[in-house]
Amino acid sequence: MSEPLIPDGLDPAHPVVRKEYSLFTASIESTVDSVGAWIDQRAKGGVIYGPSQYGKSNGLANWLQAELQRRLRGEVPLMFWSYEPSGSASQLHNKLRRAAGGGHPLRQKRDALSDLVEKLIARAYRSDARYTMIVIDEAQAMTEREWIWMVQLHSRAELEGIQLAVVPVISLQFNQRPYELAHTGSAHASARFMLYEHQFHGMRSVEELRAVLLGYDEDSEWPAGSGTSYTAGIAPRPFEAGLRLSAYAAQLWTALFQNLPSSYKGPYDYPMQSVTLAARNVLMRLAGSGAAWENCVTQDAWNQAVAMTGHKAHMALVSLYAGHR
Repeated sequence: MSEPLIPDGLDPAHPVVRKEYSLFTASIESTVDSVGAWIDQRAKGGVIYGPSQYGKSNGLANWLQAELQRRLRGEVPLMFWSYEPSGSASQLHNKLRRAAGGGHPLRQKRDALSDLVEKLIARAYRSDARYTMIVIDEAQAMTEREWIWMVQLHSRAELEGIQLAVVPVISLQFNQRPYELAHTGSAHASARFMLYEHQFHGMRSVEELRAVLLGYDEDSEWPAGSGTSYTAGIAPRPFEAGLRLSAYAAQLWTALFQNLPSSYKGPYDYPMQSVTLAARNVLMRLAGSGAAWENCVTQDAWNQAVAMTGHKAHMALVSLYAGHR
């Protein structure tokens, strides 16, 4: 029987063990630049799209607002909502209220739309531009009726003198384009919210991989205030001996390539999920390796770590869609 991946003695509350952390990537930086430009233009919206499991949701939820505020040197009133279906306009408005910190659904006579608009106004007034933004994750599942309700909300906000931007985040394959949503009955919403677009990518070079792996070595900390990086905390002996995950970016890139399906037809643009799960696998092995830690970072070890992430099956889907271009 094989040994469990998580060794005894490793704190089960560690963010890497629990898989509850976020690392900054070149794709997040590029997205921040695009959304910042939309804000500069006072756009009514813009669409962010890319394949599933490439890091869109995690990256945007954890980095977008803070990085936008750093880029624009000021408050960026932004709310992030993970889409869930609504059977009526009031249900949609109540869900958006909760995303904005509005608590439970209203039970008094006052309608949810008015309350939501008041919250958006309060948010917009945090910025000199009177501009606020709603980011809708998994927006590809929204129905025509829900898009109509979003257009109505947008119009109501404009009547109240605030500028509202709606940014759908949609999962599409590399050969698809956001304007295809117009053919599903969402043409009015597309014309209003999707005139600008940004494609969210995965890992596209060894250098990008190295920067992400450096996050484990240097640009991370746990427990808070300890000054201990993820690599140092999980594998202290190898770390003291000089191990740095970022030194193995080339091995991980090779493993991602070697685990592609045969006759792969897609771009060499790898999911963040494959990267983080492979890095986690290697770190867990390092934690229980003792003096034999170097065996955990061989090319074969990285190949095995990537194979365990489901990378080949995921990239087979990418290849399938790419072949239909």
